[in-house]
Amino acid sequence: MNCITCKIGMNHLTKDLYICDKCGLISSDIPPDLTVYDKSYCIKYSRYAQTDIGDAIQRLRYKFIKKHVKTGKLLDFGCGYGTFIDTCNLNGIKASGFDINPHSGFCDVSRLLTHYDIVTYWDTVEHLVNPIDIISGLNAKWIFLSTPSIDDFNDDWSNLPKWHHYYPGEHVHHFSLESISVMLNMAGYMVISYNYDESKFRTSGGNKNILTIGAKRIG
Repeated sequence: MNCITCKIGMNHLTKDLYICDKCGLISSDIPPDLTVYDKSYCIKYSRYAQTDIGDAIQRLRYKFIKKHVKTGKLLDFGCGYGTFIDTCNLNGIKASGFDINPHSGFCDVSRLLTHYDIVTYWDTVEHLVNPIDIISGLNAKWIFLSTPSIDDFNDDWSNLPKWHHYYPGEHVHHFSLESISVMLNMAGYMVISYNYDESKFRTSGGNKNILTIGAKRIG
């Protein structure tokens, strides 16, 4: 199994997981099971977004974008039922979305042919077999993302399958700040800002278990 970023062989870590000695990316060799993205999946995360915690996370994400970009056309990639799209449109950023879930209402692939100033990937890049192709292909000026982070996983790597964010067949990659920065650079982006603020709300995995990044296209 080769690293999607470094293009070198990864070393077997445990179970289905492999690690790149160069950038530290951890990846699974289990292909994504697209059947999990059904109606119940959409409903589950839509209901979560409407809780007090979910609403706080939506506002946190929007505020993070506005620190760097005041206006622009936004695509929320992996948008589910579109809760973040509603947050943007209610607050002044024109937004639309795309999701592969056939029950989302946002499966129109023609939306991927439009140019966007901003593309967001909230809890999405870890699901993508090759996020480099998608991120570089959409070619937005800015991207913003959140993803589970292994930055404070202090246990033995053999215990990673016990980690809260280990979802074989769903989460393909496990990123650190270093590995995702290298990956984004390969996609043509430079990390401008990052934080672990969502970890204050999503506490199951540790103080740095959710990494949020803002990155700008190089050149």
